[in-house]
Amino acid sequence: MKKKLLISASIALILCLSLFISYRNITKNNFNNNSTVNEEVSNNSATNQNNTYNNNKNIIMYFPNWGVYSESHNNLTVGDIPWDKVTVINHAFFTVSKEFKLESTDKDADFEKFFPNSEGWNQDQLRGHIGEYKYYKSKYPNVKVLISVGGWTRGENFHDMSKTKENRKIFIDSIIDFLKKYPFIDGIDIDWEYPGENREKDPNDEYDKGCPGGPEDKENFTLLLKEIRQAYNDNNFSNKMLTIANAGNYEKLQLQEPDKYIKYLDFINVMTYDFHGAFESKTNHHSPIYYNDDDPTRYNKYTFCAEDALKMYVKEYNIPTEKLNVGSPFYSRGWSEVDDSTGTNGLFSTATKAYKGSWDSATSPGGQIPWFQIKEMENKDGWKKYWDDKAKVPYLYNKNLKSMITYEDEKSLKERCNFVIKNNYGGIIVWEITGDDKSKNFPLTTLLWESLGKTTETSTENNSSIKDNEENINEEVMNNNLDGFNINFEVTSDWTSGANWSMAIENNSGKDISSWKVSFDFDKKLSQCWEGVLAFSGNTYTISNPSWGGSIKDGSSITVNGACEGNSKDLKIKNIKIEVN
Repeated sequence: MKKKLLISASIALILCLSLFISYRNITKNNFNNNSTVNEEVSNNSATNQNNTYNNNKNIIMYFPNWGVYSESHNNLTVGDIPWDKVTVINHAFFTVSKEFKLESTDKDADFEKFFPNSEGWNQDQLRGHIGEYKYYKSKYPNVKVLISVGGWTRGENFHDMSKTKENRKIFIDSIIDFLKKYPFIDGIDIDWEYPGENREKDPNDEYDKGCPGGPEDKENFTLLLKEIRQAYNDNNFSNKMLTIANAGNYEKLQLQEPDKYIKYLDFINVMTYDFHGAFESKTNHHSPIYYNDDDPTRYNKYTFCAEDALKMYVKEYNIPTEKLNVGSPFYSRGWSEVDDSTGTNGLFSTATKAYKGSWDSATSPGGQIPWFQIKEMENKDGWKKYWDDKAKVPYLYNKNLKSMITYEDEKSLKERCNFVIKNNYGGIIVWEITGDDKSKNFPLTTLLWESLGKTTETSTENNSSIKDNEENINEEVMNNNLDGFNINFEVTSDWTSGANWSMAIENNSGKDISSWKVSFDFDKKLSQCWEGVLAFSGNTYTISNPSWGGSIKDGSSITVNGACEGNSKDLKIKNIKIEVN
């Protein structure tokens, strides 16, 4: 049994920091604090919020720039987003231009269209979606806004851009220029679908440009992410985020190097949807949480479900669970011409055509319907709703229309949240926000927020009993009078009603340690910790190392960061204790 060391101090630290004046510093995030490109990016199982819940999970929403044009997308604007219920917004999509530069796929919607908070019509005044982001970031500075690049239809130039260092530099320089011009944007999300695969464009889809690829993408994708992170650091953008959307498919990941590029990323958004669709001749769930052993699909090593997809990242590539976000679809996939003599109630049945949905291209349907419309179809006009208790997802089947629809509903979304909590994954990534019901105040997004928000409250109750036991242990060990640790807690930025903080733990004990736990009393509310596990009982807070690592070698130190409520001039901590193994 390893010997426990304990150092106790009763000191009050008055933490003062002058307010940051620039807008950039006021909205600065601490998702990552890496000083060199080779260091691990900070783990972001907790995302800043200005909300009631003590939420330590990511709630990431894709916002499509084309949604404003269509009723089937709620004609949704940036101002319609429920900003108080999300932690990250991924703006879809920008692309890589033929000149290898960052470029909007709809310059009118993104930069020219006039919205309620547009600054004006002068050339130097911001309009469009980007102008709206500037306004809402001033209201919700801790919600992160990323520009997502690519998507299924606009990845046509990733391959050529990433081929050489010179080409990559053109693209990366354009990213840096963009982030300098629009400092309220918090980073970039790369949605390359998929490195190493050569996909021709769909001749029936006018928007699809295809996505060329080759075996050289395996190394070049890693280099691209590394060089973006390096450029962030070289330009004092270490606070900017870098994420990717990626497959939940074993064969696709074998064409990449997740174990190598994870160090450059804040997190990976795993697209645990579109596992099945009308591109196959049998009906199935397009986003099952768990595997149904009646599923006739052939697979290699890992089945097509969220459970196996996330397990694959952890087991095959050693990705920390906190850096993995689970995908949730706010839309359907569907088939028509379903053979009722096969399968069971329309599931795992032979089908020959795609169902035509309101989100589909007229010439290339896939049964894509937003959830708010599917909700109106449930158990009406011949549509019968079924629940697969193995996969933990619903589907609709209409025997008369010979049609089957697979989708996410409130029950399956709750199951998905429980899956995230149980396995300590980073959170949920949603494609996409316009599928929720705007007229009813976004019930799916609200469910997400409430489910994941209560996670910390529940775990805090459990940790309270653990804390009581710790106090008994601490009382016994304190007699050893062991020392050798320095703890420095300071405010790193202040936005008047709250602040970001940093805590450095220095080991001068003469021994390497494998885990640590720091506790202290705090008279305000400590709301976030990004590189550790946060718990509290009353005004006593405990921060312990994350499951993926807690070692501190003798003579070295680590730093964890987070957020708290209250003005920095009023912040005090006392009764600091550290327990280590």
